[in-house]
Amino acid sequence: MDAWEELEAATGPLPMDYKEFVAGYGPGVVGAFLNVLHPLSARFDMFGTIEAMAPLYQELVPDKIPHPVFPADGGVVQWASTVEGDACFLVPEARGTWHVGVWFRQWAQWEEYEEGVPVWLLRQVEATLIVPGLPLRVHGGFSPVD
Repeated sequence: MDAWEELEAATGPLPMDYKEFVAGYGPGVVGAFLNVLHPLSARFDMFGTIEAMAPLYQELVPDKIPHPVFPADGGVVQWASTVEGDACFLVPEARGTWHVGVWFRQWAQWEEYEEGVPVWLLRQVEATLIVPGLPLRVHGGFSPVD
């Protein structure tokens, strides 16, 4: 079983647009700010991050994040973090699709966006979506790691 199969055996099928984005770019940093996790990365290890952080989100901010956090059944799955400690999640929808949710640590606030990962990122770079606290457009670009 490869790392993606192992991850999806636990989470259920993840969104194809997200998997295609990560397969195309790999683990890395978007806009010198957003660290994209990957199940095969040593530095941005998706499994390790989820294992370390999920209990903290569930314990410290359960009333702020309005969804269970994976590994809870049907929970949101962390896919990125920022240099400021914010966390980006894949939020499952009842119809089998996913969208982006963000826990802004500095404001103790949860926000959801209707887009999937690639469109959400692209809209920020194009400045058609301004997300306060996520200056992805300022630096732009993608820097691979590992």
